[in-house]
Amino acid sequence: DAGVPEGGLRLAVDGDRLNSLVDPEDVTRVRREGDHIVEIGKGLEWYDGFDTGLFLATPGLFAALREAEAEGDTSLSGGVRRLAARGRALALEVGGGFWCDLDDEAALRRAEKALLARLRGKAHDGPVSRWLNRPLSIRLSRWLARLPVTPNQISLFSFGLSLAAAGLFMLGGYPALAAGGVLAQVASIVDGCDGEIARLKHLGSDYGGWLDAVLDRYADAFLLFGLTWHLLHAGGGDAALVAGFLAIVGSFLVSYTADKYDGLMRERGGSRFRIGRDVRVFAIFLGTVLDQVFAVLVLIAAVMNLETLRRLVVCRG
Repeated sequence: DAGVPEGGLRLAVDGDRLNSLVDPEDVTRVRREGDHIVEIGKGLEWYDGFDTGLFLATPGLFAALREAEAEGDTSLSGGVRRLAARGRALALEVGGGFWCDLDDEAALRRAEKALLARLRGKAHDGPVSRWLNRPLSIRLSRWLARLPVTPNQISLFSFGLSLAAAGLFMLGGYPALAAGGVLAQVASIVDGCDGEIARLKHLGSDYGGWLDAVLDRYADAFLLFGLTWHLLHAGGGDAALVAGFLAIVGSFLVSYTADKYDGLMRERGGSRFRIGRDVRVFAIFLGTVLDQVFAVLVLIAAVMNLETLRRLVVCRG
């Protein structure tokens, strides 16, 4: 029961008169007294909300529309106006919600821009995601949203790119190494699209988030193992094996501790310094392009394990 009056309707009204998505010259305006709509129309001088076009109505609306039509008014607002005169038109405040009246191409572009802007600034984004990956993945998601693809399919595709990158690392030689590094960074950018498409298409699920996390861990292992393999076959010796092992352990522990760390930081209400997968993959990209595989493995091993220890200290108590 949405509180619809007998023989009337309840209209969703946005009381935010500063809503940037509203075209003030085209929007239908509403004036209310409490929950009751007392006037509705495009040319109202005094108003306190906007008609969103969403309503729940009884068959009484059709009778009111016929009355309006008989008087030469064929608009929906004409029917609502007649119900309002009888006290049968109520408002439901939806200010702060997302809606847009799509009457023309300009409104469509404005709505698309606003939807994509809502994808920015996830709380757990690291510095590389915030300044590089997210701006690029949002542009890609704008195109992907028009295709019949699911978030899980994007997760699997990103994982496939990471596998291909690891395979290139293992081929040996600088060209394959550098190409693998570029492909790994591309995979990291694409990896942000699954969550963005899930939010744009309302396809988010606990399973989808879990699948993405599992595939990310596999991708990390394959990428770091591929670098270790490359270094071993280039004569890296035991030092390469130790660096690769510690890099894999560190990357897994940082991922394992991330959820608990983020949760505790949210409870404390403070800002949190975040080093995660975005930084790790970007380091791989730079290390391979610069042909500094051993250095990047040592860097990842040191930073990821030190970050894990830092979290243990910060979260203590």
